Amino acid sequence: MFARVFMKRRAPSGSRLADYFDDVVLGGTNGEPSSRVFVDGKGVVRGFIGVWPRRMVMHGRTIEAAAAGSLMVDRPEEHPTAGARLLRAFLAGPQALSFSETANEVSQRMWEKVGGERLATASLDWLRVLRPAGFAVAAAGQAFRPAWVLRPAAAGVDRLIEAAGANRFLPSADTSGMRDADVTTAEILELIPALSGSYTLHPDWRSPALPTLLAHAEHKERYGTLYRRAVCSRGGVPVGCYLYYARRGDTARVLQVLALPNAVGSTLDSLFRHAAGLGCVGVRGRADPGLLDALVSRRCVLYHGAAMVVHARDKSLLEEVRSSRALMTGLAGESWNRLIGGEFA
Repeated sequence: MFARVFMKRRAPSGSRLADYFDDVVLGGTNGEPSSRVFVDGKGVVRGFIGVWPRRMVMHGRTIEAAAAGSLMVDRPEEHPTAGARLLRAFLAGPQALSFSETANEVSQRMWEKVGGERLATASLDWLRVLRPAGFAVAAAGQAFRPAWVLRPAAAGVDRLIEAAGANRFLPSADTSGMRDADVTTAEILELIPALSGSYTLHPDWRSPALPTLLAHAEHKERYGTLYRRAVCSRGGVPVGCYLYYARRGDTARVLQVLALPNAVGSTLDSLFRHAAGLGCVGVRGRADPGLLDALVSRRCVLYHGAAMVVHARDKSLLEEVRSSRALMTGLAGESWNRLIGGEFA
């Protein structure tokens, strides 16, 4: 069902997808929120919602939370209430805070009917074009695969534009004095918790363990190679980091950007320069309140992709989340898992 609905395949290749569901999606532990399935009267699975337990920290106190995604119903015309029943079953779990960063319009309406709400500033995606001709072809290729044959011609056009000094989309040279470099997995594992502290609400990176999340995030074949980069001040102090997937001639996809408040712009500039150097035609990612001003000032286009929706039985907690500078996307949400971007070939 997942292969048909989300991967547009009639059946998964081999057993890797089934193994992933067994190990990561359906293998919950005692006392934690768990994924749910909807079974029809004949005992056939007709619906599913993936659930990932997530411990969060707000103002120093721990909050048991859970992220949800991949809500789907097979033959919804025969089971019109299945989606709502799956969502209600998830929200009735032991977690104090429930959220999803990938809700579509139908899912968003279901969340709102049961007392959830959309966080507007966390429901925006952003896009920075780097090479206009290449980006146009890459975008067309997503809807019409034969358009990819135009990539060499588009690359030639972009080279001519750059040679003439007319490409205003490419980032300028660094004049801030900041230093940036690739970092190891061990180094990024230290940077992410340290830089998350600037958010009022952020994950407790021990549950689930951050190394586990990164290990899953490594394998997103549809997006390209995962790069881990850090930005340091003139004195060598880390002030920002980012993780993103890149493939030459394609639009890079950002998994996470973290930076101290006064280094957000420099961190984004580093990201754009590095992606341009790899031959990417654009960069896209998920916005959060800490990035918005810097994104707008760097000519990024903001648009609504998927909604960030939240629910809490304690309405005072919901109010706190609504008013907080919250980190709930990427590694902090559900986008780390291989169901998003993985091929399982």
